Parts: sequence; C-alpha cells; structure tokens
Amino acid sequence: MNKVFVNGVNICYESAGEGFPLIGILGRDSNMNWWHPTMREGLSESNRFIMLDNRGTGGSDAPDEAYNISDMAKDVVGLMDALDIDKGHILGISMGGMIAQEIAIEFPKRVAKLILCSTTCGVTRALPSLRMLKWMSRKSSGFSPQDTLQMLFSHTYIQENPDRITEFIKRMQIAPPNPRSMEIHQQAIKKFDSYERLGRITAPTLILHGEEDWVFRPKHAKILNQRITGSKLLMMPNASHGIFSQEGSKVLEDIRQFIKE
Repeated sequence: MNKVFVNGVNICYESAGEGFPLIGILGRDSNMNWWHPTMREGLSESNRFIMLDNRGTGGSDAPDEAYNISDMAKDVVGLMDALDIDKGHILGISMGGMIAQEIAIEFPKRVAKLILCSTTCGVTRALPSLRMLKWMSRKSSGFSPQDTLQMLFSHTYIQENPDRITEFIKRMQIAPPNPRSMEIHQQAIKKFDSYERLGRITAPTLILHGEEDWVFRPKHAKILNQRITGSKLLMMPNASHGIFSQEGSKVLEDIRQFIKE
C-alpha cells in the first residue's frame, strides 16, 4: 500500500501487473479492499492496474470540509501525475463512474478508453425507483455492510451465494468509512450532473449496467449511451447494482475485449 500527497490530500493506492495503465475507481463508502481478488488478477493480467482509495475512504485522508466529484477527479489526475502516467484507461463504478466522467470531460487527453459501470450522469436525470425513494427516506446511523448488500444484490442472489456474501462482508469491514465522509459523498453524488457536458467526451466508451439495478435504473445507462458519441452499452440481464461481483467473469471479459479493440 502506497500514498502520495496530491490536490491537498494523501491518496492511498496500489498497483498490480504491467502494461498500459488501467485505473480503477470505486464508489461511495468503498475502498481497495472491495476489489475481489479474481477481479484484481484479471484486470492486471495485461495492464498495470492501479487501484486507489477515494478521499474519505480506506487509507486516504478524510477531510471534514465538503468536497465534490470534481475534487475527487482531480485527485485521480494528481495520482496519475505522481506516477508519471500521461494517459490511461479509466474504469469507474457507481460514484467512481461519475469521477471517471469528470476526468474524461475535463481532462480528455489523460483518458485512452473510458469504462462506466452502474453509474449515472445525474441522479435526477431519470425517475428514481420506488425502492430508491424509500431508501432515501431512511435515516442512516453509519456504515452497515448489510445495508450495502441490499443495495448491491437481489435477495435471491444473497440467499444463493452465502460463501461469497460472507467473504465480501469481511472485506467491507476492513476499513469502513466514517459517517462524515459518507455524508460528504452522498451530497457530492446528489450535486453531480454531467448531462450537458457528455458531448465533450472523446474517448471510446463502454457502459456496463444491470437490468435489475434499482439504485440507478437502466434509464441512466441509456442516457449515457445516447449522450456519449459512439459509446457502447452492454446490459447485464438479472444483475443488480453490484455487477462486478454478480457478473464478475462476464464483466471482466467485456472489459478485456473492449480494451483490445
């Protein structure tokens, strides 16, 4: 585990494999421990796979003052500068997909290919599901692995994969986020909106989304596909928000193929 001071904060990161850089950005509350070992290995087979903890998570600094998606995008670009990476593939999941969009829009020369998973260009750009409305009305007392599981997976998947779920819970509990960082990330997500700027994305773009995602309904992926010129959309049947875990082998193959094209 390594740290670099960029954009006013210490950012924790790890690097695996060799080849053209592929930078993985995870979502709200998560940190590098959430990457499944199989995904780490697969993504680093032909690329230098660089993982990082967004500010507010894992081993990175957790400022008390508010920050936004743009700040976190600048953190990633600062990390690239520190590692002497002029250009790389950018992979973003959920909130990480928002950060990835921001990088592709504001720092287009730094992005070779863009991969957006389970994300949105703005939470208000599509009507929320009834389940999401109920979820947003709840009061949270802090990070809960069980709450996160409910957001990522269907009840059936959780019941049918007890070993995977148990292992994932252990990884989630290694470095849980503090309540203040969770609040800041939530506000950053609510305020983010790239809809009018998506036409500025010039990098070849792959969009991956679960057809059963109730956090960001499939409409969000379709809007991204419509607004990003030449983008490719792949929907995962029966998959929820956590497609990287639920459809890991399929997602991994789709990303590999896209990078090779």
